[in-house]
Formats: sequence, C-alpha cells, structure tokens
Amino acid sequence: MTTISDRLQDAGPGWVVLGVAALALLAMPILRRLLPRGRRHRGGGAVLFLGVSVVLSASAILLGGMAGASLGTLVQVLSVLTLGIGLVAIAGLVVFDLVLARVGVDVPSILRDLLLVSVAVALVMGFLRLAGLDLFSLVTTSAVLTAVIGLALQSTIANVFGGLGLQLDRTLGRGEWIEVGSRVGRILEIGWRSTRIVTKDGDTVFVPNSELVAGEVLNFSRPTGAHRMTVRIGFDYRHPPGQVRGVLVAAVRDVPGVLEQPPPDCGPHDFGESAIVYGLRYWIADFEHDTVIDEEVRTRIWHAAQRAGLEIPYPIRTVISADGGAGETFSQARRLSRTNPAEGGD
Repeated sequence: MTTISDRLQDAGPGWVVLGVAALALLAMPILRRLLPRGRRHRGGGAVLFLGVSVVLSASAILLGGMAGASLGTLVQVLSVLTLGIGLVAIAGLVVFDLVLARVGVDVPSILRDLLLVSVAVALVMGFLRLAGLDLFSLVTTSAVLTAVIGLALQSTIANVFGGLGLQLDRTLGRGEWIEVGSRVGRILEIGWRSTRIVTKDGDTVFVPNSELVAGEVLNFSRPTGAHRMTVRIGFDYRHPPGQVRGVLVAAVRDVPGVLEQPPPDCGPHDFGESAIVYGLRYWIADFEHDTVIDEEVRTRIWHAAQRAGLEIPYPIRTVISADGGAGETFSQARRLSRTNPAEGGD
C-alpha cells in the first residue's frame, strides 16, 4: 500500500517548485515596499501565478510521482509553467518598476507588458516543446484557426497597435489634458485596448486606442502646457477703446493662475447694437482649474469696470412704427410684447 509519505518522497522536483514559488510569494510584500509609491499597486499578476503554482505543486506532490503520464505529472507540468510566468512577472517589477524607475527611465506600460508577455509565451512554448508538444507548429499549420482568430480579434488588434503607436511616438503621455470629441479629461493610463482619462467632474472615460490614432485629438498640455483663455464683454460706445483696454488688462494681471508671459491683451472684437464687444485674452498653465480661474477673472473685470466708471449697457433696441412715428425703447417694446394676443395676452 502506497502511503502519503512514499508519494512525498517520490515527488522530489515537486518540492523544488513548491519551495521556489512559496519563497517568491513571501518576497512579494517586501518587493512592493521597495517600489516607488505610485507603483506599489502593481504585481497582482505575479502574486496570482505564484499562488496557483503553490497550489498545483502541492497537489502534484499529494497525487504522487513525477514519472509516467499520470495526473500528478500533468499537474506538476502546470505548476512549473505558472511558476515560470510568475517569475517573469517578478523580473518585470524589478527591472521596470524598481531599477529603471530609480534612474528616471519610464518605460511605457503597454511596451513593458508586451515584452513580459513575449518572454512568458516563449518560455511556455519552449517548455512544452521539451515536453514533446509543439504548439507553434500546431497553430501555424491550422490556417482556418488562424483566420478565425484574426477576424475575431480584428478590433482588439487595431486597438493594441494603436496603443503601441501612441506609446512609441510619444504623441500622448500620462497626465496630459486632451479633448476627444466632446470629452475633455486628463490621461491616467494608456493600456492595451483603451486609454483611461478622468474628466474635470471626476468621471472615468475609456477611449479606444484606435479612436485616438484615427481621430482628431486636441492636446492642451503641448507644446508648453500654456493655454489661452478669452473673455468677451461689451462696454458703452462712449468709452474709448484705449481706456477700456487699460482697465481690463490691469484687472487680470494679478489673478492667481494667470501667467505673466505671454502677457494679457485686449481689443475690440465686435461692434454690437448697444455696445462695443471687447475680447480679453490671457494665458493659464493650470488647465485643471481653468473654470475657477475664469470665474475669478470675470469677477475682477466687473469690479474694475465699476471703479473706472465703465458702463456695461443693457441691450437697447429702437422700434420704428409703420407710420413713421416716434420710436419706442426696448423696454416699451417688451411691455407691448407681453400684451400681444399671439403670446397669450388679453
């Protein structure tokens, strides 16, 4: 009768796999503490594969034996594969997130994942080939299988290559503010299939990488990060443009968030029915708080106009009667419109 002790003695290689996987799993918390603060959440894949390897190797030892085409052998092969993938993931953490991050080299996440996946796939296929199973020949000789997979993953492959293109040519980067269609947000991460951005309202939007590559994207953070804002406001015709320009430009010079260079400028934008409309242009670098800065600028403009005696006129329209009589002011016309039978008056 074969006892559990005899099976444990026969499963020598299984103990090696179990020991290595357990030690690597125990070392993960220490490794994560050594990573930069913003990268300590990584390593979940390594923990998952190492944990599976521990369970599989322990199961293979209990099932007994490494010889013959037994269930224990199959489980042990799977434990070795998961251990190899887990060790590749740990190597990626050490190289990309610990060593290179310390020297200031930031490898794009999608490029890093592509390298790690390529190494893991090569390791798995090499191990299986040594075991007598050549997956590469099986896939390449099945033209139908290859065509089906290619058609099924067509959009996914387009997004993957789109993400690689964005990472390699550095068109967009993490932390930059962009506008895609009607969506404006800051890039959190460029992943395999999509780019994750967060809006000013705190909502997360996932944009397919193929849309970023093929569509039009407005980058507010490049080339310098400075963004021009414009405020339009009307003043009475009796105020000289030079006086208005001086008051408005002076009002925004000391507003928090408004850049000194390029300096603010102002000029007539349009000659309206009741006022000259001026355009006040100023530059900001903090695009995340552009709304707050714009509100403060408008508040300063109102106070400066009040101190300088600049009148912001109400819309006035002269109405000429059909018989050529005297005109009526806009307020009179508005009173008449309230009694118009077409609008529900008496």
